[in-house]
Amino acid sequence: MQRRFAIILGGGRSARMGRDKRALTLDGRSLLALAVDACATRDGIVAVTPDLPDDVAADQVIRTLEDPPFGGPVAGIAAGVAALPPAQTDDEVLLLACDLPHVGEILAVLDAAPVVGCGLDHRRALDCVCLVDAEGYPQYLAARYRRAALENRLAAFDTTRSLSVRRLMSGLAVHRIAAPDIAADVDTPEQAEAAGLR
Repeated sequence: MQRRFAIILGGGRSARMGRDKRALTLDGRSLLALAVDACATRDGIVAVTPDLPDDVAADQVIRTLEDPPFGGPVAGIAAGVAALPPAQTDDEVLLLACDLPHVGEILAVLDAAPVVGCGLDHRRALDCVCLVDAEGYPQYLAARYRRAALENRLAAFDTTRSLSVRRLMSGLAVHRIAAPDIAADVDTPEQAEAAGLR
């Protein structure tokens, strides 16, 4: 039986926002709590974050962080994968940035997509299903992965620190889903205000 895990990335500096993005709230819930809520049916949730907002209980997640901190999202992914239970053949990993206001809708779209590990044309295994934003960019931090493929890509580099997500994911067999209305993250106070965040 396939195990489905989630890794939520929330270890950045939030430099452009000027305040901690994890703690921004929508309808009274922090962005990190919304992500954890959306992943409740997963077999385990890893939160890559230095701490948890008050509305996320410590027993809801496995908390970890790259060492040293602020190594970039790929270093966070590596730390998150390392915190998972020992791998099994059919494991799937959901990667989510913590700054996605539409996280519930994102999961509904991703979970309705093809199963990773089974190619759409049955010739090549599908490594990833990811959303595509309004500008046509794949959102690799709003995506489901075949765990083995993700671990193979991480193992291909001597260091994950400051490595770009795009470079990490190059070479994967990716199924892209256009989702211009829900895939955008929030990086600035103006974007947060537009998304109704406080």
